[in-house]
Amino acid sequence: MNNFYIPAPVLFALERLHAAGYHAYVVGGCVRDFLMGRTPGDYDVTTSAKPEQTLDVFADCRVVETGLQHGTVTLVRDGMNIEITTYRVDGVYLDGRHPENVTFTDDLAEDLCRRDFTVNAMAYSPDSGVIDYHDGMRNMAERIISCVGSAEKRFSEDGLRILRALRFSSVLDFTPDDECDAGVRKLAPLLDKISRERIYVELTKLLGGPAAPRILRKYPDIIARILPGLDETSAEKTAERIERMRHFLSEHEMSPEKKDADALHYALLFADTDAKLCRRLMQSLKPSRDELNGVESVQKFGNAAEILAGNSPVYEVKLLMKAGGDGFPRKVAVYKYSVGLLDAETAAEVIRTAEDLRESGACVRLSDLRVTGSDLMSLGFAGPKIGLVLNTLLDRVMREELENDRDVLLCAAEKLASQN
Repeated sequence: MNNFYIPAPVLFALERLHAAGYHAYVVGGCVRDFLMGRTPGDYDVTTSAKPEQTLDVFADCRVVETGLQHGTVTLVRDGMNIEITTYRVDGVYLDGRHPENVTFTDDLAEDLCRRDFTVNAMAYSPDSGVIDYHDGMRNMAERIISCVGSAEKRFSEDGLRILRALRFSSVLDFTPDDECDAGVRKLAPLLDKISRERIYVELTKLLGGPAAPRILRKYPDIIARILPGLDETSAEKTAERIERMRHFLSEHEMSPEKKDADALHYALLFADTDAKLCRRLMQSLKPSRDELNGVESVQKFGNAAEILAGNSPVYEVKLLMKAGGDGFPRKVAVYKYSVGLLDAETAAEVIRTAEDLRESGACVRLSDLRVTGSDLMSLGFAGPKIGLVLNTLLDRVMREELENDRDVLLCAAEKLASQN
């Protein structure tokens, strides 16, 4: 395994710890991802050095004491944050999420025993190669998610691991083994104790995984549990919609940005719910304002019968561009196609129309108009009337009733003033 890529800042951490007489390994997801040919998202280090010893080793570096009581410090080097954690054994989990205390150990094997799944319980160093005490590599070859030790014990310790099992199955295109599957189903009530923010993170990754449709169909009861009020059939319907969406995107060689894909996934999940329930469920997950608005906007315009009901009228596409930006018609078209409200040909035409309008510099926003509020004030308009007139002018330009020309627009504004 000499070709295991380790970024220079992480290699620096390993070498500095080794030089000080301590053992140190990269551990967890980065090892799994590398062995699977994936690019690791981050690198965690585990070491025999106690927290205070780690601080001494990196005394000349920028280090953040992120969790000394649990043995973790964060080395900041060359723009990377590297969590360095002492080998430890977790104490009892009284809250179903965190250990009450930890005990530091000198034994890597004991540290790896506390981890959730076998594919996440491997360590690596350039000197020792891959350390795999729990058949993680075999499980990767078999494409299964298996808990380290007893599944019931792992899930009882931390209920979030239940959803993580499904998330890893979706993202890695794996399948929970029989014991893991039984534990997920038996201990699902533990999810009720998990913070909504953590649920949101895991569910978002699950929905974006390549095997999301399969996992949604296999565990509709789990999805309904973490989203109270959502019918169990919603997960199965969402699986079909995501498949349709991905087929359409592939056919048209489109790759949406992650935030757009996430908004579409949630809009599809809540497609059969009314706006109030959608908002309540999304708000319960504590998303950012932009994330909440993104989902609500797609659902609102996607469910509006008058939007794109015909053969992609240009004016309606402009309305979408005005509502959510140049990329919004694409999201609405993909959504409506995925839920069966548009056929593939019409959806593709909507997207082409939006692209043509964008390239031509079509006037779809107040900022695109060749007149401003100051211009209207010179004509005698004041207060809220200015906004009303500007929006009236914009709408007429979008309908191609008026040319977006300063003189033409001022003339039309004067006529509006004379009518009042």
